This record gives sequence, C-alpha cells and structure tokens, in this order.
Amino acid sequence: MIRRVHLALIAAGLACPFAPAAAQDFQPPASGSGSSSSGVRFDLIGFSTRVGVDVSAGGALVLGAAFDVAQLWSPQVRLRPSFEFSGSGTSTARHFALEVVYRFQPDRAPAIPYFGIGAGYFSQASSGQRTVWPTLVMGFELAFRPSFNWLLEYHALDRLGRHRFLIGLSTRGGGGD
Repeated sequence: MIRRVHLALIAAGLACPFAPAAAQDFQPPASGSGSSSSGVRFDLIGFSTRVGVDVSAGGALVLGAAFDVAQLWSPQVRLRPSFEFSGSGTSTARHFALEVVYRFQPDRAPAIPYFGIGAGYFSQASSGQRTVWPTLVMGFELAFRPSFNWLLEYHALDRLGRHRFLIGLSTRGGGGD
C-alpha cells in the first residue's frame, strides 16, 4: 500500500511539469469591471477646488469646492455636494448645492466635459436673503498630471439668474473606469 502511494506521488510529480498550471493562466478582471461599475457606490471619488467670479453680482470673487461622494449606476454619473463662498466689498454670500453630474468621458480621458443639475441653498449676509433654488453646472476637465485635472466650470444659480465662471484643480482616477 505504501509503495502504491509513493508511486502515485512520483507519477504525479513527473506529470506536473508537463501539465499546464491553471493558476498561472488566471487573468485579473479589467479595472472598473464587476460590481463597482454598476449600482450605487458611496466613496470619496473626486475632489475639486476652484476660484472665479460671479458676473451677475457686480463681479464678486467666488471660492469653492466640490466632492464626488457617490457613483450612481455608472462610473460617469456622480452625486456631488459643493459649496461656494462669494464676496465683494460690502456683501458676502454662501451657496451649498447637491448636484447629479454626468461626465461624458471616463476619468482617464485627456478631456472630460460634464453637465449637471441640482438644488442649492443660498444665504446672503448683507440682505439676510435665504433661498433654495435649482442649479445648473457645466464644464470640462483637462489632464494636468496623472492624478489632477485643470477645471473650467460655469455654475448657474437662481433659475439662470446668477452666473459664475470658475477655474481650479480636481482629482482624477478615483472612479475606476
């Protein structure tokens, strides 16, 4: 019995170099495939900072940031809270928005145009004005470094009554596409 076991082990050892190794044939899935490319995924996918001007409020300076915090059913559809602080001479205002943004290209593309809609809360300190209104965002990102893009953005507030033009930097590559 022991001889048969030894002979079987020797035969298996001799056969191994000639048989293909199945583990070596394994190819990992491509990045972005699988469960992360569909469904809802909550994560810090992207981050951007920007500076610009509010042309409808006498040229007020605008500083802002946005966070891509969720992927909605596709790596190109993202949920993005943003905030902006604007001020000119005597008045200051804050704007908080929650937008759904569609990116027309994957994160690795050299240019990524995007468009989004959402709702925003606006608070102006000098007049005490506080209101909620629809927002519209559109812009594009241009490749700058492997992990950063230049950002050019138009942000429309107050049912297209306020217009902001912004430039900044955004992170790239977090969407897995």
